[in-house]
Amino acid sequence: MRLLGPPLITDIECHVLRLPTQKSLALLAMIADAAKGGLRREQAAATLWSRSPEAQARTNLRQALSVIRTIIGEEVILSSGGMLALDRNLVALDINALSYATIEPGESVSTFGGAFLDGISVNEPPFEEWLVAKRASYARAVRDILFDAGSAALNTGNAHRALLAAERILALDQFEEAGMALCLKAHAARGERSRVQIRFEEFERLLRNELGIDIGPDLVALKAKLLRTADAKATMPIAASVPTVLVLPFKPLSDMPDHQYFSEGLAEDVITQLSKFSTLTVVSRKSNSDADTHQENLAKAVETGSDYLLTGSVRWLGERLRLSVELIEVASGAVKWAERLDRQSLDLFDLQDEVSRYLVGAIPYRIENDVAENATNKPADELQAYELMILGKRLRDTISLEGNLEARALLEQAVKKDQGLARSHMYLSDSYVVQHWFGPLDASGKERALYHARRAVALDPRDVHIQDHLGFALLVMGHWDAAEAQIRNALSMAENEIESLSWCGYALLMLGKHDEAADIIEAVAKRRTTLPPTFEWILGQLLSFQGRDAEVVQTLNGASLLNSTGLAFRAGSQARLGMLEEARFTLAEFKEARLRDQRLAGTKAKANTIESALGGFRVLWRRQEDWEHIAQGLRLSGMPE
Repeated sequence: MRLLGPPLITDIECHVLRLPTQKSLALLAMIADAAKGGLRREQAAATLWSRSPEAQARTNLRQALSVIRTIIGEEVILSSGGMLALDRNLVALDINALSYATIEPGESVSTFGGAFLDGISVNEPPFEEWLVAKRASYARAVRDILFDAGSAALNTGNAHRALLAAERILALDQFEEAGMALCLKAHAARGERSRVQIRFEEFERLLRNELGIDIGPDLVALKAKLLRTADAKATMPIAASVPTVLVLPFKPLSDMPDHQYFSEGLAEDVITQLSKFSTLTVVSRKSNSDADTHQENLAKAVETGSDYLLTGSVRWLGERLRLSVELIEVASGAVKWAERLDRQSLDLFDLQDEVSRYLVGAIPYRIENDVAENATNKPADELQAYELMILGKRLRDTISLEGNLEARALLEQAVKKDQGLARSHMYLSDSYVVQHWFGPLDASGKERALYHARRAVALDPRDVHIQDHLGFALLVMGHWDAAEAQIRNALSMAENEIESLSWCGYALLMLGKHDEAADIIEAVAKRRTTLPPTFEWILGQLLSFQGRDAEVVQTLNGASLLNSTGLAFRAGSQARLGMLEEARFTLAEFKEARLRDQRLAGTKAKANTIESALGGFRVLWRRQEDWEHIAQGLRLSGMPE
């Protein structure tokens, strides 16, 4: 018979649930909990009928026993010499198992235990006093078992199970510091540094507001230790699967001290900025002698365990700079990217800043592209989490519904292989965000988008790409103000991450901040080296809102059209330019694309009117006049309401 938590529906417990009164249940519980000798009749009567005369209390007890025996069986309750007891050969009690109970690794901890006699309330002071004492005693036993299970899970690396055990302890007693300590350790083990701080502060407020006390010094010290450990881990390489690039100092082909300082400073800037990318591990060597050969440089890369080598030289011709740079794959020795930059500037600091921004804007994308190319030639079961993430990103960059549904499958595998790779969570979230752009997500999809976005931030709060993506997840939820604040936070962190800057600009465009979006997107256009077609897709939409239709038609063309959104903007610009035949052709493509999206989304395929084809787009734009701008373009192209 279960006295802790919800009843298990066995035969005896079905009978127990049919007992007609709270006092019948209370009496059965007191008999069950009694020591081996049993419960004295006088004690039961005085506890449950304390307000009745003694004779009446004994009569009430006899009647209650008769009811219990009638329902659960005459043989279950034994009566001898004024003592009442359960026949333990017929009934097993969960409370008796607490002294030796453990929770097996495969057994659920989220429903283990519960408040003793939860739901029972008898308006008798002696019984209520007995119940309070018993609940406290059994709660301590349940807590200890859950704590042991959670601690064992932490020791075996199962932080998720440890967190479930901690949450169960706190559900049973929200003031339990041992449960909160386990909770903080579990969050730290999951790499959720921010959750350690948040849960600690929530618990601190709870104790002060409800009990008027402060957190104990042991828990304060534990929190500080966990945060220090998390900070220390954050300075280490992220994961073995993340590519490592060795950056060698650029060789100054000049004896002038200023030129030598420039070469050294340029390499240092590149190393500093590349180190901010969570998708790379950056190592460096202090010297790069003119005498070093290509093979000697490759040997340095092998020695440091690097996958890629970045090296180059700086030559000065008067006031002109010529930078030659190569990105080399170490395993093959192949040059994956080479560039020659010619610049002229009187201010060496400005020149150094400009050149470093250019390099840092190009290198991560080149490495990611190379990893993706190599990964496509591998068997699926040999792909590592990072490779799955990069392949998922490539599909996400198609900004198509089909591509993002395929990306989701890869990214779910990446998350399963490595829960700590923050970008996998980010792109998995993004697969839902992009799906939302083709038809509003249901509540479950929105929650998954936000969950994985926040998970990514908790794992790597320094990654600006992850920060800007959280803004898009909030846009999906319709939390416009929170999304804007998050995007502005990402902008404050973005320096050379021009892909992130592009997406921040697009988010501001969706928020109706056209002028700010233009400033950002146009600045990226001047700085960009190589970006996927998504940039032209973003730029084309900005140009449309600015009324620059000729440039829209030129920009949203070929690979940059990407999807039905690009087609809608292109058709509108063509119509406004009087290119009606071309607009009708683009409109037909738009209808076909929308029908394909609707079929993939599992919704009714219908795109013969503006409402049926474009109605779902309303939720994407904070200002309805922005949606109306797109709709007006389709009207001019010949699409009915």
